Amino acid sequence: MDPITFLPPIRATDDSVEHDLAEVDAAISLVALGLATRVRLVGLSRPEAVASTGLAHAQEARVDFSLERGANGAVALTLGPSR
Repeated sequence: MDPITFLPPIRATDDSVEHDLAEVDAAISLVALGLATRVRLVGLSRPEAVASTGLAHAQEARVDFSLERGANGAVALTLGPSR
């Protein structure tokens, strides 16, 4: 049986930027811990607002970070794989 890895809980917030950054940080944790190879985040409220901080957190964790804009203007953030 594999050991269980507990991630820190995401605290509830009304601020959409804080919520989006918490989602990015959770995705970085999943990749950094080896629980996921790649995580793609879509439907964030303000992805451009958290991109620079998310990139800094990803670099610190040695996780690849990319931002893609679809033809319809929707933005997706992809975290992983680990470097």
